[in-house]
Amino acid sequence: MVKYNSEFNSNYVYKYSFSNQLNKILSFDKIRIAKIIEIFQYSLIAYILVLIFTTILNRIIFVSSEEEIKNMSTIYLLIQTFFELFFIIIIMFYLKKIIILFPSIPSLYFHGFKEHTTIDYIIHTSLIFFFLEIITNLKFKMEIIHDRMINKKVINKEKI
Repeated sequence: MVKYNSEFNSNYVYKYSFSNQLNKILSFDKIRIAKIIEIFQYSLIAYILVLIFTTILNRIIFVSSEEEIKNMSTIYLLIQTFFELFFIIIIMFYLKKIIILFPSIPSLYFHGFKEHTTIDYIIHTSLIFFFLEIITNLKFKMEIIHDRMINKKVINKEKI
């Protein structure tokens, strides 16, 4: 808790907050170790699940060739990309649910550890970045949209 003097001294509050935050960053107690183990555990699970799902999606849904994508009209490309991203968001929603099905290893060994506190880090980094990087056609479609809309390059001399 921050204690204030009768005369407000902003330097006192700033130094106290800084040192308190620095101590929290540098502390390496059993809860910090448990969080690192949980991050590793759920990152590994997310990695495996994303590899499986993206392999399936690349073979079933994202099968358009680059030439076919280049020949699509911009509006069709925008609509198709929107629905594909929507579908990916739904899949990621369920991937998070699947990941949470696995019990947290640190919660079994460290009493007082709150499980699943690191899931958001896993979702925001592992799943989103990795998922979108592996689905190659979606990435290519987004590059085409960027070229057509932002850079004003019309690949097939179509009207945007």
